[in-house]
Amino acid sequence: MSPDLERIRRALSGTQLPDRQPEGKQAAVALVLAGHAADLHVCLILRAEHAPDRWSGHMALPGGRVDAGDASARAGAIRETREEVGLWLDRVPYLGSLESLPVTAGGKPTGISLDSFVFHLGDMLEPFTPSDEVAEAFWVPLRHLLDPRNAGSRPTVRDGLTQSRPAVLFQGHYIWGLTYRVLTMFFERMQLRIAQPD
Repeated sequence: MSPDLERIRRALSGTQLPDRQPEGKQAAVALVLAGHAADLHVCLILRAEHAPDRWSGHMALPGGRVDAGDASARAGAIRETREEVGLWLDRVPYLGSLESLPVTAGGKPTGISLDSFVFHLGDMLEPFTPSDEVAEAFWVPLRHLLDPRNAGSRPTVRDGLTQSRPAVLFQGHYIWGLTYRVLTMFFERMQLRIAQPD
């Protein structure tokens, strides 16, 4: 069963990462929730294909590197969301944050730390205005991410070996990797389990 807004508020209450200038390499994403309180959706993007970007073509939460000009990691997530999909989070309810995660690529540390911040945009599923960094943006129902029928595995190649990574399928795309980890943490706060392959 999909969590309603009040359950999410309770689960995230008192979970605020320090709102200060980040130290070291920092990235931040926004979990932007919208829709009716009992049928919430989260904004996900399909990153445009760019050869130098190791995450190009991946499904992701809006966000990216925190700039030196950002007052905090949360400010970076707000700015990146506005730039990537045209959603303004400056004055919408901020519900809380998740634990920082180390970012890896190909199983190796990158030295980047990821902070995740949760917002409620409102009852309407607002239209997106994607930037050229975003191939497409979606409102994905939370219930879809929890439904075991949508669980899958994404094959990845590492050191010449093919491995299967847990994923959720949405409109022919894999939600996997770091985004899957962040969403798993989010649902675990409410003692719920993201869709997982058998």
